[in-house]
Amino acid sequence: MTAAGLSRGLDTLFAIPPEHRLDDVDRAAARQLLGCDDHTLSTLLDRGLPASGDAGAERFDSHDLFNLALHSGSGTTVPEQAFAYSLRWMRSSTGDLLAPRASRFALRVACAAGTCGPAPTSTLALPRPEGCGGAVHDLTVEPADGTAVASGDTVTRTASELAVTATVHTRGELAELRSPELRAIAAEFAAMDLRWVKLPAALRDDVDLLTTYGVASCDSASRYLAQLCVRAGIPAVTRIGWVVGMLDLVHAWVEVEDSDGATKVIDPVFALFSAAVRDTNPLLRDPAVALRTNRLIPTGLSTGRVVAEHRCAGEPAAARVSTKILPAPPRPEERS
Repeated sequence: MTAAGLSRGLDTLFAIPPEHRLDDVDRAAARQLLGCDDHTLSTLLDRGLPASGDAGAERFDSHDLFNLALHSGSGTTVPEQAFAYSLRWMRSSTGDLLAPRASRFALRVACAAGTCGPAPTSTLALPRPEGCGGAVHDLTVEPADGTAVASGDTVTRTASELAVTATVHTRGELAELRSPELRAIAAEFAAMDLRWVKLPAALRDDVDLLTTYGVASCDSASRYLAQLCVRAGIPAVTRIGWVVGMLDLVHAWVEVEDSDGATKVIDPVFALFSAAVRDTNPLLRDPAVALRTNRLIPTGLSTGRVVAEHRCAGEPAAARVSTKILPAPPRPEERS
């Protein structure tokens, strides 16, 4: 089953272009990720799975392996099982997706080098749910001292490590899309039959991949949908943030101004995610409605920006980023 699925998946694999490849996975790790034996891996190589290195010691791009496994349809690979587990909330009832939620949020960035370079600065995005009925309480920035630069959307410290913690309150919203033009755009996008894929940072904003290869990231799908709206005269912006339960994924969506004057969220990728999970709430795939789930924690940033950054001597530097979002008791006024 796994071998047959991987073979079929290879036929539709969007291979990472050579200029963006990082062959960072060896054969042993590749077998583990794909859930296959060495013979199956050799067969995939013979059929064109991209790799570098000598025969028997090949190395693979982790994005290629992840996407191959995710779309294999076997249900047994590590990416498939991880996706199904982290997206199990998509089976929730509409009431559960809209109910007030309280989360303890922690975001940290640190220099990835053994010794941080001169004049280090660290920058983190701040959670900003206020514009969609949420709130932030008990916000703490560590270190508290040092030269600080705050834009309202981010905070920067002259430090090799920076952490932001807060209690974040969110709630969902379900609304009908009223503009006929907006409904037509949402339906057109839903009919494109796209596949979500994991991409290197340099390709995540590339909207040409949608129309050329039929693949999309959260960022590129949101950019493309926002462009369609703006061209039709509908005010729209992209937004990035986090999804409770998917800690390693910075998500992106679109905020549009409907004909009734209300700002509504269209999440073009949740419908694509639904393909990886059985029995998901049908509203997540309905292009006629705007569903903002209570699991979205927005920033004030648009696609193309990053939620964490570190610099040494004024230059971008490799960083370690960790995100923790855990349940927190709701405040009394949030229990409704």
